[in-house]
Amino acid sequence: MALLKTSLIHFDAAIRHGSIRKAAESLNVASSAMNRQILQLELEMGVELFERLPRGIRPTAAGGVLLAYIRRWNREASLVKQEIGSLRGGIRGTIRIAAAETFTEDVLPRAMTRLQAQFPHVDYTLISGDNQRITNELLAKEADIVLAYDVGNHIRAERVHSITEPIGVITAPDHPLSYKQEATLTDIAQWPLIAPGEDWLRHSGLKLLFEGEQALGRIVARAERPGILKALVRSGLGIALLSSLGAEREVAEGKLAWVPLADGIMEPARISMLVPRGRVQPVYMMVFIEILKREFIDFMQANAPARKRNEIDA
Repeated sequence: MALLKTSLIHFDAAIRHGSIRKAAESLNVASSAMNRQILQLELEMGVELFERLPRGIRPTAAGGVLLAYIRRWNREASLVKQEIGSLRGGIRGTIRIAAAETFTEDVLPRAMTRLQAQFPHVDYTLISGDNQRITNELLAKEADIVLAYDVGNHIRAERVHSITEPIGVITAPDHPLSYKQEATLTDIAQWPLIAPGEDWLRHSGLKLLFEGEQALGRIVARAERPGILKALVRSGLGIALLSSLGAEREVAEGKLAWVPLADGIMEPARISMLVPRGRVQPVYMMVFIEILKREFIDFMQANAPARKRNEIDA
């Protein structure tokens, strides 16, 4: 199936063969018919498109410009046909995700599973790490989407969605702090504390809290990953600070308790969904972004009643 109008196909063939007669023979059409098509094309363009020579034809400057566009379109049309043809077996592609570890436990797996139901031939590459690493992946164009905490507005990327999430104290389920409605700095200072590691803390909003003048308590361990931090809290070694999203699964399973910090101690964490600026996204990527937004909205709505109850009970 030709995607170009007949006159453009005839013009391209005539220049390619250097002769209207030879081009007509190659396309199995009458020379007079091809000549009429090319004359009509020249009339539409308002310029002469080729010069007649003793031994054939050659494009004028205007004809050369038109020819370049025709051949570029032919290349693009070939790719279009290939991509549309691949849809017979389902859209294929890879989504490269760079995300804080917190999101790899629940939010991302749920979103990936939902997308798979619509696009079963799309696969994933998942990179986790601290904010510095995952935002570097985005800036180096090695990631299609980034999920990160507390990313500044200076980053050269498009922020497609963001939410704020309160920071709280995570404890073992039967810890004395777990029965409080909120935790103050005085409360925290009474208990051994498990702190984020230096690399984690350097790129986290928690840095301001740990570098503040008021002592938070005796630090008994430092953990470079949320998973290690939560495991140490579950063991009873100490308490720690984390967003409610970061402890969602363990709190739901009764393995941890989460208590929000009292107002004014620190700003909520800002979770950002970032994509490379100016990139045209394939359809499966646009769907995935909307699914991720929905996952965050659902999480916020599911946790809102519990927060509201805490406010009422207090």
